[in-house]
Amino acid sequence: MYKRIGTAFFSLIIIFGILITNLGIIFSNAGVRKSSLNRNTRSIEISKSRGMIYDRNMKKIVNNSTETVTVALPTENAFNIVKNYINNEQSQAFYENIKNGKVSILNIPERFYENHIKSVDCVMRYSDNQPCVHLIGHLDENGQGAMGLENAYESYLSDNKGTLKAFWNIDALGNILTGEGINFKSENYLSPAGIQLTIDLDIQKIAEDSLEKTGISKGAVVVLNSYTNEILAIASAPTFNPNDISSSLNNADSPFINRSLTPYSVGSVFKPIVAACAIENNIDLTHNCTGSITINGTTFRCSNNNAHGVVDMNSAMEESCNTYFIALGQKVGKEKLISLCSDFGLGKSIEIADNFYVQSGILPSTESVNSAQSLANLSFGQGNLLASPLQMAVAYSCFANGGYYRPPTLMKGIIDESGKTIRKVELPQNYRILNKSTVTALNSILGNVVKSGNGKLANSEKTENHGKTATAQSGWYENEREITHTWFCGYFSYKDTTYTVVIFKDDGYSGAVDCAPAFKYIADGIADIK
Repeated sequence: MYKRIGTAFFSLIIIFGILITNLGIIFSNAGVRKSSLNRNTRSIEISKSRGMIYDRNMKKIVNNSTETVTVALPTENAFNIVKNYINNEQSQAFYENIKNGKVSILNIPERFYENHIKSVDCVMRYSDNQPCVHLIGHLDENGQGAMGLENAYESYLSDNKGTLKAFWNIDALGNILTGEGINFKSENYLSPAGIQLTIDLDIQKIAEDSLEKTGISKGAVVVLNSYTNEILAIASAPTFNPNDISSSLNNADSPFINRSLTPYSVGSVFKPIVAACAIENNIDLTHNCTGSITINGTTFRCSNNNAHGVVDMNSAMEESCNTYFIALGQKVGKEKLISLCSDFGLGKSIEIADNFYVQSGILPSTESVNSAQSLANLSFGQGNLLASPLQMAVAYSCFANGGYYRPPTLMKGIIDESGKTIRKVELPQNYRILNKSTVTALNSILGNVVKSGNGKLANSEKTENHGKTATAQSGWYENEREITHTWFCGYFSYKDTTYTVVIFKDDGYSGAVDCAPAFKYIADGIADIK
């Protein structure tokens, strides 16, 4: 009896041992299968993306160009299909990949849709003629923002990066299964998350075209909404190709400089500010211009020694009479004039987007304007006074919007991955710096400059334009010739919007000839599209 019990007991032990062994094999095989599933594909990254940059209407400013990328498995069949589209060097590389069992990535215009050779459109961050290139900036060799908004918003834009990958199947030994083909997979590629600017791409194109059409090869354009001072367009020439940075590095015309944000001598476009200061302080003047005026032994002249005769503020502005505004500045005084200039934002750095600043330029202090001669220089926009086209645009917006100063802004909001605005940028507060009566008088005066003064080339049948020309001495010399900076600053209304526009030319001839036609081009262009 005990013998039978012992035999049964040992039989049960053997059975349980077999069961445990089989379970181990089952779990082991499951692990192998799971491991096999994790390793049965290989992939390669073929394109990267980062956070978007939009205009005010949510149009894409970047990622508007594509390139065709072809992925080929290492097969003779794939090589025979593509060999007529690649050069000898690419052919040798392809054959090396076939020998080594590696996938080939090709940039050729032809498209293929076979299992073992397949093409896909990949988005390029920039186009060769990238709009807003000076604002956007470019990426460095590591794909990080090197300048412009790409640099200022590097953290958010890089946090919303993505990739497009090609993948294919392999066997247990890692060999490519060529018969199973190529597929593509997006990992947050082209996420909608990004930043939204105040730029209007349609107006931006008009602004950029205006420089080319009017022959301003070195210069800048700024277009603002006069009431909000949102930046609708900024253009600088020459431009650079963000896809080929090296080609512009040794360009003597410095294409990487954003001239719209760079301070320059302003010349006669400063005269309306002097006029505003005089009107605000109830100072009037009638002056006999003989072509020159002597202040404490220093003689200042009108352009070409022109004698304008007896002029008042209106006719002096039309003719851009230097001697009138020198005499007016002496009556106004440096304290009142410099104080109002500060109210206009001159001499102040402005943050137009997070970590994106406009240079302050130079507004002379009352202490530095230490003589009647230095006040005379300031009164017609010369001397140490420097301002950027953007700063002058903000100043002229005060004339256009009823006398209010508001700092300019470039940002509208931050967009999340669902395409919704998660942070709306509020407009900076505005405040009155000019009386309504002052603005009314200046509107009439600056309108006459365009209608019957030296700004006639800015006149238009489509819009009622106001503005002022300038040809400013820079103090910079090239081959013993002084470089002059030419300007047109003005504004116009169309339908329900008033636009402030500033045109600047580096090394120009005359603001009336160089820049006024560009103003007309922009005003007409905006009227046409709106």
